[in-house]
Amino acid sequence: MKPPARSFSRPYKGQRHDRGAAVLIFITIILLATTTLLVAELSVNDRYYIRTTHSADALGKARQALMGYALSQTIPGTLPCPDSTGDGVQNAAGANCQQQLGLLPTRTLNLPELTDGTGARLWYAVNLNYVSLAPALKNSSSTTTMVLDNRPVAAVVIAPGATINTQGRRQLVIADFLEGVNADANLDDYESTSSEIQNDRVLGLDVGQYWSTIERRVLAEASQLLSQYRIACTEYPWAADFGGPYSSVASQTNGALPLNSALPIEWGSACVTGSAPVPAAFLVNHWRDQLYYAMCTSVAGNCLTVLGSADSPVAGILIAPGSTLPTQTRPANDPADYFENENSSLPQGQYRQRTSINHSSTYNDTTKGL
Repeated sequence: MKPPARSFSRPYKGQRHDRGAAVLIFITIILLATTTLLVAELSVNDRYYIRTTHSADALGKARQALMGYALSQTIPGTLPCPDSTGDGVQNAAGANCQQQLGLLPTRTLNLPELTDGTGARLWYAVNLNYVSLAPALKNSSSTTTMVLDNRPVAAVVIAPGATINTQGRRQLVIADFLEGVNADANLDDYESTSSEIQNDRVLGLDVGQYWSTIERRVLAEASQLLSQYRIACTEYPWAADFGGPYSSVASQTNGALPLNSALPIEWGSACVTGSAPVPAAFLVNHWRDQLYYAMCTSVAGNCLTVLGSADSPVAGILIAPGSTLPTQTRPANDPADYFENENSSLPQGQYRQRTSINHSSTYNDTTKGL
């Protein structure tokens, strides 16, 4: 007797459709979930990129404004105090500042309100030797105790970033915006390294670059002074002894700029075709011991050479020393403590010129031919 035949039931057409639809729904859910995760991740990355780009842009604008401020002051190289009240205006206190670390003084700098990518206002700290009423000289040999990542700086600008831990964003409370070294009691030490417990972004005014930029204005004014003198008096003034006193020595063609007293005609006195000009007070008070000067008489013509991308004969030379290098000690009477390479072996007929981009740890002079 044969066993009964097995019967296999085939799903109805509607059942097959339902199963296919379920699979499609399942796949759709997985795809939607995956897409949502990807979009969320992209959004986080995009937001981070936008925040960091915004912060970098704000920091760059702040540093540029500070440099412009320093260049435009009656005494070049002067920086503003921080804003310690939140109104955008610097707050000085006699020859000092109310606070060394505070908010960026945007109104003083003629800036709109600058914020980082999270909407927080920028913070700012300055070396107190650089503010307007500080008694310290403002020139390339000026010292600073402020460092960013162990490099000397004139000032720093800080973007706080997002809140960390218990930060509450109370206005002007440093610990609610900054972290780590940037928020401790040492107001001369800052760092830009980010971590889980510190997310400040910090930009500094490097001392070497700062003074190389200021020197361009200083040399422009000094060269204009000498040109006006030569136009009025037919010759450049005789040079002074390097290291002082800063008064012309008759027939001396190289040394220091004679900002105290000039020969053959005194500053401001009547000359052949007019009056000799008068040096700007900031040159006399802040730069007389910094600048090297060499000149040619009208008979000698262009007797000096500037060595650079193209050698140029000139009738005079001015050199600013740049910030003090590790091998140099200032103040000093030795030009080698101020100038480097060919410029340190003085007097001579050839002088080296390099742009600030090409400055290095062994050369940072700024040279200008007349």
